Parts: sequence; C-alpha cells; structure tokens
Amino acid sequence: MDYRKLFREINQGQWQGVYLFFGEEQYIKQQALDQAIDALLDPSFKELNYDQIEGANVDLDTIINACETLPFMSERRLVVLKDLSVFGGKSDGDIDEDGFLEYIKKMSDTTCLILYCRDGVDKRKKVYRYINKTGRAIEFKHISGRELYKWINQKVEEQGKNISYEAMGHIVDRIGNKLEDISNEIKKLVSYVGKRDKIDIQDIDEVVVPTLEESIFQLVDAIGEKKSNRALVVLGNLIYEGGQATPPILAMIARQFRIILQCKGLHEKGYNSATIATKLKQRPFVVRKCLSQGRNFTVEQLKEGLELCLKVDYHIKVGKIQDTLGLELIIVKMCNQ
Repeated sequence: MDYRKLFREINQGQWQGVYLFFGEEQYIKQQALDQAIDALLDPSFKELNYDQIEGANVDLDTIINACETLPFMSERRLVVLKDLSVFGGKSDGDIDEDGFLEYIKKMSDTTCLILYCRDGVDKRKKVYRYINKTGRAIEFKHISGRELYKWINQKVEEQGKNISYEAMGHIVDRIGNKLEDISNEIKKLVSYVGKRDKIDIQDIDEVVVPTLEESIFQLVDAIGEKKSNRALVVLGNLIYEGGQATPPILAMIARQFRIILQCKGLHEKGYNSATIATKLKQRPFVVRKCLSQGRNFTVEQLKEGLELCLKVDYHIKVGKIQDTLGLELIIVKMCNQ
C-alpha cells in the first residue's frame, strides 16, 4: 500500500486488521502513526483502548492478550507493536513466526494492530508476505525530486513564508532529504528571517549547517578542482567548528572516492543515473553528485585516492602520523596529482 492511500484511509475511518509500517523515512512514518492514534481513539477512553508494546523481548501470549481485550465505549481498540523480532533477518527471535502468523490471520476484528518497525524488514519472511498480500504493508521511503520540493514548499507556506525552487534545492544539497532534518531547519529559517516573507539562499547559508555528507561533497569537490586551500578550509570547519572526529571524516572521504569510482564505471558502461542509483542502492541526488564529481578525476586518480586513505588510516592507527595531519596530507597529495 502507498502511504498516501494510508492517509486517506485514516481520514475516512476505514481502519481494521493488521498493518505493517517500515522503512527509512521516520518523519512520515511517525506522522502516520500519530494520525492513526488520533483517528481511531476517543481521547476520553484512550488509556483503555490503546496499548503500545516494545517487541524486542515480548512473548506471543502478551500480544494475544492485548489484541483480544475488548474495546471500551468504542468500536475498536488499537495495539502498536514496535520492532517485533520476527521481521528481522534472523529466525531465532523470541516470537515463533508461524504461531504469530496463524494468530494474526484470525485476530479479532475489534482490534487494529500496527506493527511498527523503525528500520527495514526481511521481505522473505512469511509474515511479511502475508501482510503485503493483504495490501497493508506500507514502506516509508525517503521522498525525492518533485515530491520532496512540493513537501518543502508546503511546509514553508504553512509558516507564512515563500521560498524559491533554487533555495529549496540548496536546502536539500546541504542536509539531504530526511524530512525530520528539513522540518527542523525550516523552523530555524522562519525564525531567522523574521518579518521578511521570503527565505533565500543567503539565509540558508547563514542558518543551515551542512551535514557531514554534504561537507564531504564540498571537500571532494575542492580536491577534484585542485583547490587545496578551499579543501583545507572545509576540513578545518568540520573538525574545529563542527566538532567532527577525524575517523568518520576519513571513512567518509574513502567512501566518497569509492562511490564516485563505482558511478563512473557504471556510467561508462551506458547506465543512466536512475539505474546506477538502484544498482548501488544510493539516493538519486548522491549519484548525480558523484557523476558530476567524477568528471574531475580519472579512474587511476580515484584508485590512488582510495589507496592513500587506507595508508593514512593505517599510519594513524599505529601512531606514525597525527590524525588531522594525515587528512591534510590526503588533500595536498590529491590536489597535486
């Protein structure tokens, strides 16, 4: 089921049976859960008709008891079961999958059960296949492209402000497409612009701090353009202003060189950016960035960059070089290729 259809069902009060919420987009998933709670439960009797259970160590009897309790002064009750072990990749969870599956097939129609997973699920599981077949498995993915820009524009307008298409793209470039992060930054931007109607790119530069991933994009951009001074400034901002530790910075630089190399290789084989994103399991805007950055490097340079990262990592760990100096060495050597 598409999450938009889910929201329509919530608003129309058509809820019943078992639903599975899973996927990487936490903001919309939590929003869906909150709306379901509001739609299904009378606030006056919420405590009597609502159970939330953490599924890590729960037993099947506890789940059945919660689901078989009759609703009080209401047509149905709601049970939310979070991170149940049967949806993981292992088969040795605390709940027997077959027993749980048999129960939900005959569960009381006075209960709505939402199985809420903070991350992904193993789609090979019988219980997932059953819920998906009934049309009640909803995967919450990060949105992108036109849908993402529409969402940002709507959030800005709700705050009584305007924003250009270019400025929306600048927000996405700086912090990615996690809606919770974007929502928080919009609130800060609205407060920052005060009585002004429009949020512009300069406001975003002043307020929105780039994520580590975006800063690494900027760093690799500077390396590819052989601008060592600019690259060293970005590195300095990460370490001294952003408080980032050097090990994750080094790991992200190596990761970026590797993804650029993979994107470059697939592009040379004739694959477009959408196909590359699917093959590498990367977000589309990451692939577009990497293809753009790949124009500044040869395959040999990228391989040398990866080898240099590994060498510096080893020298840092054995104490042959100070960690910040090691990162600066990578920048200088890559810019002087």
